Parts: sequence; structure tokens; C-alpha cells
Amino acid sequence: MATITFEKIIIPYQREELNDWKTRDPRVVPSHTLNWNGPGVINGYGYGEWKAEQYFRQHGYYVFNNDFNLLSKKSKFERFNQCILSMIDSSKIKTFQKTVQELIKEGYSIENPDLFVFSLEDFFFAEVKKEKDTLREPQVHFMYLAKQIFGTESKLVYLSDIDNTVRTEIITEDLSLPSWIKEIQLHSPDILQSQ
Repeated sequence: MATITFEKIIIPYQREELNDWKTRDPRVVPSHTLNWNGPGVINGYGYGEWKAEQYFRQHGYYVFNNDFNLLSKKSKFERFNQCILSMIDSSKIKTFQKTVQELIKEGYSIENPDLFVFSLEDFFFAEVKKEKDTLREPQVHFMYLAKQIFGTESKLVYLSDIDNTVRTEIITEDLSLPSWIKEIQLHSPDILQSQ
């Protein structure tokens, strides 16, 4: 059993704005998103990530919104991946990739988060949820590995139409991961040799 603690940021949203997003109102939906025509459009796909991106940009951050993939060896997001990798020590990247491969072999699932948020001084990952949507274990697995290997925090952004103020909470999650995962430290890929 492994445990992770992270910040949950609760951001208000207006239900009318979400409805405008679902109907693809160009006053709400960014032009590059209007071109997307996937099955989740009517369910508000992308709205939460867009609201979280706006929030972080207002606080001086840059944001990659679903434009990266640190889990695949080949990715259509290679230029965004390279930007992220330039901020993380290469030995940590190797440890991360080896750990992910080993966990997948053992039957564990891991998912990329929604956002990579960064400035000149700081960077972190963020997963975005709204309404009844909750964190899934593969998403928390990524958050745990990012903390354990990269030394990078992850945040949960939850959109609420009940409260009009931004609030934060500290969340603790227990994960069912193999016992050797606790031995993975910053700069310590040698633990994987014994697996």
C-alpha cells in the first residue's frame, strides 16, 4: 500500500457557461476547440480543462492542455514532451519510464494527467474533474510516480457550481501498488534491476 497527499483546488463555474460550451457557442469555446467533433462534445468534454487552464494562466503559469504524453515511447505530442523533459533531469525520466514499464507488466494502469502547468520557477501536473467525476486509480498512480520520481507535485482541480469562491483542501489517497514502489527514490533506478 502506498499513500499520496496532494492539493485539491475547487474552482467555481457557471452552469450556463458549461451549457454554452456543449452547444459550441463561439463566445465561450476557443476557436481551435470548435473544430473538434468527437463523441464527448455534448457532454462538455474539454470544458473543465479549459477552465483550469484559464485559472492557472491568471496566476502567471503556462499550460499544456492534453498536449503531452509521457507514457508512450512515440507520441504525436513530441514537441510538448520535449519541453517537459527539458525541465526534468534525464536520470529521473529513465527511472520513471522503467517504473511505468514494470508496473504495466505487473498489471497496473497509469494515465497521463490533463494538464502540465509551468513557469520559470515551478512546474506540476493537474487532473481536472467536475460534477460527479472522481479521480481514478490510474490517474493517482501517475501522480504518485511524479512525486516519488520527479519530486513533482500534482494537483486535483475540481469545478463546482455550488460555491462562488476558490478554495483549497489537502487530500490523501491510498493506492494498491507493489511494495517495491516505496523504494523508488529520486535518482535511484537500481531498485528496478532487482524486479
